[in-house]
Amino acid sequence: MSRRLLVINVALGIVSVVLAVGVFRTLLAKRPLPPPPAPRAVSAPAPAAPAAVGDPGPGTYGVIAARTLFNPSRSETAAVAVAVAAPVAKPILLGVVIDGAKRRAFLVDPALKRVAGYSVGDTVGGGTIQKIADDRVVIVRPEGPLDILLQDPAKPRAAPTAAAAPVHVGSPPTQVPPAVPQVRRGIPPGGQPVQ
Repeated sequence: MSRRLLVINVALGIVSVVLAVGVFRTLLAKRPLPPPPAPRAVSAPAPAAPAAVGDPGPGTYGVIAARTLFNPSRSETAAVAVAVAAPVAKPILLGVVIDGAKRRAFLVDPALKRVAGYSVGDTVGGGTIQKIADDRVVIVRPEGPLDILLQDPAKPRAAPTAAAAPVHVGSPPTQVPPAVPQVRRGIPPGGQPVQ
């Protein structure tokens, strides 16, 4: 090995020992934690009057562009108050499936605008399903329990249509009974049974 390489190796060895000692000193040194920051006094903004229920319109979203999104003093209490004041639409019960102790209700969720199956304890329509019976579902909301009926008496039923009976030539006329609509629980509109 040449003399020049030996000098470089010794110099690198000394530098590595000095750096290793510095690392160990840093790890072993006890430093106190910085004190916690002083709490800031937060003033509550004046409560805003709730806006009219319904579509707020595109003008209300201008506040997003006007104010900095990441400002720590930004307050969202007015937006929360409007969201709480808006009424939650009532779900629509399409059917109930009962298999022993298992019960499943098929509801149209007004927020998602889709049909899904729900069990006791699931969240739908701003509340939690408490009970599923043969013809109703009880949803508990903050403002109180809500009964959703399979056949809502507030909605008029469709008039039954008479089925056309085949006519046989030469046979005496028979009286045809009116067609009775079949209401089967557990089969959503469309006639496909749920599995």
